[in-house]
Amino acid sequence: MKIKRQPDSKLHIFAKILLTAIYLWSGFFWSGVSVIYYIIEPDMTHIAVEFLISSALLLISLVLCWFRLYIWQFPFCVIGLAVYLQPAAELIRLANQREVYFKPSFELRYLPVIAFGVIALILFAYRFWQRITLKAAKQSEFDNSPTQSILEKRRDE
Repeated sequence: MKIKRQPDSKLHIFAKILLTAIYLWSGFFWSGVSVIYYIIEPDMTHIAVEFLISSALLLISLVLCWFRLYIWQFPFCVIGLAVYLQPAAELIRLANQREVYFKPSFELRYLPVIAFGVIALILFAYRFWQRITLKAAKQSEFDNSPTQSILEKRRDE
């Protein structure tokens, strides 16, 4: 039983554009700036590597969203988000300890990725719910059909 992907609504397209904007701001631009800056620091190269890996995972998640594979994108998003927030939290903690203020702040640079995760979770949950209700409706239709048609359906499969 193959389930066809439903076409996206305007709300889905808006959510994907919002995901792209958040990724470009936090996952691409500020993560890229951090990678370039911290790759030359001998004590901080782990931050650059974590940002690089997490940005790649978030990009995979974003691409899968654009291909309407919302269930497949979610694991990449969760893992990418977990890896991304570790160096971001470390940088925010260091900036607060040293009382250094940047414009924009590290919170505005890195934490919008949390909204990326929330939107990806909503898209995942909606698609998952949609699949479950579709399967339940097909099973109900099969269970309530006359005996003769059940035998014909079994034979055709």
